Amino acid sequence: MQYTQKKLPKNCLEITFEVSEKELRPYLEAAGQRLSKNQNIPGFRPGHTPLLIVEKRVGAGRILEEALEPVVQHFYAQIIEKEQLATVGSPAIDLKKCAPGNPLVITATVALLPAVTELIDYRGLHCERKTITVSEGEVDQVLRDLQKMQTREERINRPLTATDKAIIDLAISRQGVPLEGGASQGHTVLMDEPYYIPGFTAGLLGMREGEQKTFTLTFPENHYQKTLAGKPADFAVTVKEIYDRKPPTLDDTFAQSLGKPTLIEVKKLLTDNLTKEKTQKEEQRLETELLQKIVAASQFENIPDLLVNEEVERMRQELEQAVAQQGLEWKEYLGQIKKSEADLKLSLAAQAIQRIKTTLAIRQIAKQEQVTVTDEEIDQELAAIASRYPNAEIQQKIFDPHHRSYLALVLKNRKVLSLLKTLALKN
Repeated sequence: MQYTQKKLPKNCLEITFEVSEKELRPYLEAAGQRLSKNQNIPGFRPGHTPLLIVEKRVGAGRILEEALEPVVQHFYAQIIEKEQLATVGSPAIDLKKCAPGNPLVITATVALLPAVTELIDYRGLHCERKTITVSEGEVDQVLRDLQKMQTREERINRPLTATDKAIIDLAISRQGVPLEGGASQGHTVLMDEPYYIPGFTAGLLGMREGEQKTFTLTFPENHYQKTLAGKPADFAVTVKEIYDRKPPTLDDTFAQSLGKPTLIEVKKLLTDNLTKEKTQKEEQRLETELLQKIVAASQFENIPDLLVNEEVERMRQELEQAVAQQGLEWKEYLGQIKKSEADLKLSLAAQAIQRIKTTLAIRQIAKQEQVTVTDEEIDQELAAIASRYPNAEIQQKIFDPHHRSYLALVLKNRKVLSLLKTLALKN
């Protein structure tokens, strides 16, 4: 195999390599056998048909197409290993010459791992850990949330009160023109909770099932839709159902429904849980503060566009998953923030570069501090994860070699962050 390298701007490299007919032959043979498994060729068992016969059946071009992926993977990996290139992300592949009976010429454009050209003296950084406190009011708020979850509801036929639940149909308009997204069928309103339009629940008080009513309210000045902020609108409401809500009394009986003998025990458990949650958030805050200081004061090589684009797409997928978990459609979310997919990706670019630099800085610190992770540590972490997921299919994914490699990186990063916090808290 022959190949050439060409340096590109922003820390990218273009590799052009030529795979000869002789080197290509074994891959064509293997591709032909794979394709023949789905062909009923008289006189030959599936998967055991000579290449020439398969070519006549499916065409030489189809066999070459089938062989391409393993060819690219093998010879590209060979070059990377031989040249000891530190690459990131997947290469962009361009087939320059691809014709049966001829050498294969392929160009792979790959991003090289940017170097940290100047790393701040991270051992001299200082930070302070905030004292964790949990107030009685915070515990009481969680108790009230648990109380609401166990509230009993009974459909009733009487005027709507300030503690009821109402199912309504709603249509919002301005000057007789319906607002986009302002119509809702079967909308649930809890009368004792604040609504995003001040005065809305007050306008429903006293209404009965089947009753219709229109009243005017003003959108708050800080409303997310700037075109509606501070503007009046008409709210046409039809009450479909009314439910009386009876929350349980906060006593020992309520505590026993939560698996604790007394309300005091429940409060103690909630205090412990809130303390753990706040402690975890404080550790994350410390880590973020330290990493931001390190990245801001360090110097890096140019970040390749390929790497930035991959990170942006990863962030977009994370955001889409978070939006879905909130029960919102992705297109609806984009409409709310008034951004196209392209606009959103553009807005994520700066944050993506920051995340990449953070990863590079952690990697460099791990190298300088000779941070390592043992097989025993990885095995222990895998066992701990597997113990929480007895499902056989999930367990198979947990012990997959790729997941093991990913976990090794997570553990190494965790050690680096622990070291940084220990150093900074001492200074």
